[in-house]
Amino acid sequence: MRRSLIFAVALAAAAAAQEGFRPAEPVHVEPLGEIDVTPGAVFADTVMLKLTVDAEGRVADAEVWSTSGNFAIDDAALEAGYKCLFTPATRDGEPIESFYQIYYRLSAYRTLEYLSAEEKAGTAESESPPEEEDGGRD
Repeated sequence: MRRSLIFAVALAAAAAAQEGFRPAEPVHVEPLGEIDVTPGAVFADTVMLKLTVDAEGRVADAEVWSTSGNFAIDDAALEAGYKCLFTPATRDGEPIESFYQIYYRLSAYRTLEYLSAEEKAGTAESESPPEEEDGGRD
């Protein structure tokens, strides 16, 4: 019983702390710029950023919270993150600094020009219509 009471008090305290709070809302999310990748590369990577949004709605700091594993993508996401604009968070109507998470996902797939001969042959076979059977007719 004691545990549930403590949990209920903690929830009430958290709810009270949030009263009068409005989170930051994005006004402009900067897209990723050009990224130098190897021609024909195949990948699908996501980077998560933690942005510190100041009381004017500008990004004061950005850091990678979850890397894509590709430094070029992470760097491009950080650069884009700093260019995002927000309506600042408020507490009791006053603008305040807050945090915002943003995800950038980038993927690339091989185009036909970068496929090997075996891959091109497999693609051609899958695109051709199935052979018709004569159904036993002469």
